[in-house]
Amino acid sequence: DLSHGVSGVALVPGTGEYALATTPVHFNTGVGQNLSANIHTPGGQSDAQVSLENLREELPACRSVALVVSWFGDDLRCANCTLRPKVEDSSLDGVGMPWTSGGIGRAAADEVARVSGRPVYGGTPADASIIEALEALRADGKEVVFYPFILMAQLAANGLPDPWTGAADQPALPWRGRITLSGAPGQPGSPDRSPAAEAEVAQFFGSAQASDFAVAGGSVSYAGPAEWSYRRFILHYAHLCAAAGGVAAFCIGSEMRGLTQIRGAGDSFPAVAALRALAAEVRGILGAGTKIGYAADW
Repeated sequence: DLSHGVSGVALVPGTGEYALATTPVHFNTGVGQNLSANIHTPGGQSDAQVSLENLREELPACRSVALVVSWFGDDLRCANCTLRPKVEDSSLDGVGMPWTSGGIGRAAADEVARVSGRPVYGGTPADASIIEALEALRADGKEVVFYPFILMAQLAANGLPDPWTGAADQPALPWRGRITLSGAPGQPGSPDRSPAAEAEVAQFFGSAQASDFAVAGGSVSYAGPAEWSYRRFILHYAHLCAAAGGVAAFCIGSEMRGLTQIRGAGDSFPAVAALRALAAEVRGILGAGTKIGYAADW
């Protein structure tokens, strides 16, 4: 029976500012006018609560949930790529749960890309909504695999040189696995197998440290270098998971195929070394009992 044979699921799409909140959140759009942010079923429960009830009833053997949460990248060239949490609309905040992520509030966040006036993605889930989701999943007897995910946000005609083809524009909404050097390995002029490749990878990872973060009031603050880097992205969520009581596993490096193939001087693999160091730091935050996974493990 398939319904009793599924032991784990992924909770997607990884976007939606309040999609993971178990308490009702709404936007005040005018005097006496409210727009629900996370109730879209007749029962009056939050979308997250309805989803968890459906999971419990339809897949009773499921014991593991991969909780996907996304930030947004903006360039396939790793040294130029920033990773940021974004919102759908900077003018309206959730009543009862103001949006915060990455150590910033809504007013300081960029909006997600739009096509024909509509956002192409939902916004990054608010920190407080993630904590609610983690607590709800744990109360439901589920083990959580926390899955920080990168969505690439550049649109067509972006004017960003394509490191894979040399074209004047990178593809619209490309795969995160295409993040690579300023010139991909094998392309003319690529810095692969040189100290320059190591420097470009280091720029992508950044220099944020675990000590740059603090947790208070259901959100994580940041007081480190002014960078939107991969280390800031991952360490932010390691601290948030710890604040919520921990997770069974934490995934690092998901689908970063292009990045992990980069070679430095002496045929080293600088991105792999950086991921291993970061994994050790995440384990230090979450505890020795937390499993740390790499892309190839999942």
